[in-house]
Amino acid sequence: MSPWKTNEKLKQRVQRHFFTGFVVLLPVVLTAYVCWLLFTWSGQLLGQLMKYLPYLERLPYQAHLALGFLLLMVFVYLVGFFASHLFGRRLLKLWEQALVHIPFVKIVYLTTKKFTDTFFTSKYAFRQVVAVEYPRPGSYALGFLTSERTWTVGRGKTAHTVYLPNTPNPTGGRIMVVPPDRLFIVDMTVEEAIQLIVSGGMVTPERLSISRPLVRR
Repeated sequence: MSPWKTNEKLKQRVQRHFFTGFVVLLPVVLTAYVCWLLFTWSGQLLGQLMKYLPYLERLPYQAHLALGFLLLMVFVYLVGFFASHLFGRRLLKLWEQALVHIPFVKIVYLTTKKFTDTFFTSKYAFRQVVAVEYPRPGSYALGFLTSERTWTVGRGKTAHTVYLPNTPNPTGGRIMVVPPDRLFIVDMTVEEAIQLIVSGGMVTPERLSISRPLVRR
C-alpha cells in the first residue's frame, strides 16, 4: 500500500473519530451549560437577599447561589401546595383578576397561561405527529396536532390546527390550518420527532415511515 493511501486512510479515521467525539460531547456540554445557567439565574434571584441577613452575608458567592436556588424550589413547591387547595385557588383567582385589568400585562399573562395550560395539562397537545405537504406537493414537513377543536372551512368541511416547528429550535414555527385528508400519520413518537427536528435530521428513529392520510380521501 502506498504511503499516500495510508495517510489518506489515517486522515479519514482521525476525522471520523473527531466527529464522533464532537457528537457525543455536544449534548453533554450543552446540558451542563443550560443547567448551570438555570442554577445561576435562580440562585441570583433570591441569593442576593442573603447579604442582608445576619450570619449569612459572609457566606461565599457559591453558597448564596445554592441557598437562593433552594429557596426558589421551596417557593415553587409552596405555590403548588396552596394552589391545590380551595383557599389558594381563591387567592390566585383574585391575583388573576387584578392582572387582566392591566392592558399590556393582560395580553402577556393570558397568552402565557393559555400556552402553559395547553402544553402541560391538555391530554391532546402534541400527542400526534403528522406530515403536511409543504412547501409544495410531493415534499413533506413534520408537524404536531395541537388542538381537539377543528376549523369550519367552506360548507361542511373541517380542518385541523397543525404546528410546524423550525429546525433546530422547535419553539419557533408556524401554524397551519390543514384539512384531514391532507394530513398524513407519521409512525414515530412525539419525543422521536422532537429529537429529529432539534438534531436537523441526524438523530432518527429506526423506522421512518409516512403512512396513510388522517382520513381517507
